[in-house]
Amino acid sequence: MRRTPIRIAGACALAATLATSAAACGNDDKKSACDKLQDTISQVSQSGISQNNDPNGLARTYYNSATAMRQEGRDSGDSDVESAANDAASALEQLSQQLTAMDRGDRGPQYPATGTSLMSAGDRIRSACDR
Repeated sequence: MRRTPIRIAGACALAATLATSAAACGNDDKKSACDKLQDTISQVSQSGISQNNDPNGLARTYYNSATAMRQEGRDSGDSDVESAANDAASALEQLSQQLTAMDRGDRGPQYPATGTSLMSAGDRIRSACDR
């Protein structure tokens, strides 16, 4: 199967976009959760770059990061941060599924739809953490 490095690189670019989107302010729980979201997003971005030749490994990283983001959102005590983290986690899970399908040679939904969701979720995280 021919790898699709452009799609994987695009996914990494989206993760990098998210990495700049989480800022922390507000109460201590919210600040801590936003800081953790920032760390998780940064780790996803770094892993995406180092795993761009391993779609299954990258898919696992995205899935595990989505789980962490959901917990960090819950820990914030802020419904806006939690909702935004859940949206970002859902987008990462979709990306994980797409990478797994691409590695198997399946043709699933195309990357731009997930990319738009991921970028929108990143904007929501930034906005929720800035309040």
